[in-house]
Amino acid sequence: MFLAIVQYASPGLSHRLYASVSRLLVLSIWLLVLPSAIVAAEGEPFEVQTASFSLEDSLLKLDLEVNIDLPEFIGIAVNQGLAVPFMFEVEIFASRNYWVDKKIVTVKQAYLLHFLPMLSSYVVNDINAGKRHYFDSLDEAVEHMEAVFNYPMLDIGNFDFDHEFYARARFRIDHEALPLPLKPSFFWPSDWDERSKWFSFEMVPLSLDNKG
Repeated sequence: MFLAIVQYASPGLSHRLYASVSRLLVLSIWLLVLPSAIVAAEGEPFEVQTASFSLEDSLLKLDLEVNIDLPEFIGIAVNQGLAVPFMFEVEIFASRNYWVDKKIVTVKQAYLLHFLPMLSSYVVNDINAGKRHYFDSLDEAVEHMEAVFNYPMLDIGNFDFDHEFYARARFRIDHEALPLPLKPSFFWPSDWDERSKWFSFEMVPLSLDNKG
């Protein structure tokens, strides 16, 4: 279909279309192949350092700190105009003595990091809150994603308080939400599935009588 459109375009337009598609194809392949070498050299790019809950009435709130050592290939992709999705996810489990622990809930906080050339600004789009934050540098944008304070997780009013609870958290690239040029295909794999290790932490004593 693309070739048919080009055939009816002017020679100058055809050349520009071919050039644009060629550049996009080369960039896509390069960004799919590049991560393997860089990640092997740089080690773990994401690490959850601290995580804890607080309880306000029946609302469970999260504090989380992540160390992000942004790999070079991600910075290249952002600066080339591709929006890169990130997320942290938290899982809460109920301990059970005679059976496998039960996962109560999984909560995800999604970000979209991209560059706006016209504004010379890096943008962190907080998907859950529907807010955009603008920064002068990539480092500032990354730093914004490294900390979450008093993030409202969920209402515990329906929890079964006969169980003990624990939680774990991690930070990762949202592999499922990657833009099309970075998604894996039949022709090439993708190493854009970077994630931190799970960080396990204790829960605050969960009771509606415990309000802090």
